[in-house]
Amino acid sequence: MTSHTDLLALIGNTPLIRLQRSSPNPSVQIWAKLELSNPSGSLKDRIALYMIEEAERRGELRPGMTIIEATSGNTGIALGMVAAVKGYKLKLFMLENKTIERRKMLRYWGADLVLTSQEDPDSHIWGAQAQIAEDPESYFYINQNENPDNVTAHSLGTAGETARQLDGKIDAFVAGFGTGGTLMGAAQYFQDQGIGARIVAVEPGGEPRAKIDGLKHSSEAYQPPIYDRQFLDSTIEVPEDAAYDTTLQIARREGVIAGLSSGACLWAAQQMATEMDSGNVVVLFGDRGERYFSTRLFDFD
Repeated sequence: MTSHTDLLALIGNTPLIRLQRSSPNPSVQIWAKLELSNPSGSLKDRIALYMIEEAERRGELRPGMTIIEATSGNTGIALGMVAAVKGYKLKLFMLENKTIERRKMLRYWGADLVLTSQEDPDSHIWGAQAQIAEDPESYFYINQNENPDNVTAHSLGTAGETARQLDGKIDAFVAGFGTGGTLMGAAQYFQDQGIGARIVAVEPGGEPRAKIDGLKHSSEAYQPPIYDRQFLDSTIEVPEDAAYDTTLQIARREGVIAGLSSGACLWAAQQMATEMDSGNVVVLFGDRGERYFSTRLFDFD
């Protein structure tokens, strides 16, 4: 029987499954990287642990300091878990329109949660920046949007694992655009390993533009500095109804309770599959569906 020293040892090494009933082209295999199986329920576990431990190693994060971050939910939840295990205090800034499930999870871990105005989609970032400026010696700002450790965590972890699981036979890698860390990490790793996979970013789209938790659009005022669009092969915009419908299909066709960005990414992968002759498409399932119970995704009345 395998044992682990603590919960953090369970981060990573997530399953890759072939979706049995989701590819519109029988010659194209669609594979789901189940990042939702990480201990706190999302791909952000990887970056939370890696960014904290790299900051500790460099001496930037020391005992007694408070960790600060701006989050749409998943990074904050992952930081809540890691901070609890490591004994750090945590202060988070999050938009007021994020789901109640996320707020409750963050507060359950003991985080100090500050809700910011939904009128400005980047207000949580400005809030975190203002807080760190007040007392830089007492706080450590994770700063996932600008922290290169975000990219490295996905290059060493997410992309490396996926390549090994498919013996490098990846024709396309589809992931949502949030901070850009996953996409940049995959592009970096595949390029270094000579894997010719297309890197495909998924963004909210349609008229009016979709609101999909965890995903940003390239036209928004704040663009994460770690993100370089020249490493992308293409971008696919997903309408809001398509994201909701496909997320429900994941449960009813594949048995996986995934979050809304997973549905958006699968819809984009399906569009790609119709234009391919054959091959393997990897799609990222980034978080669990349970943190969307209060949204219309679960509205069956």
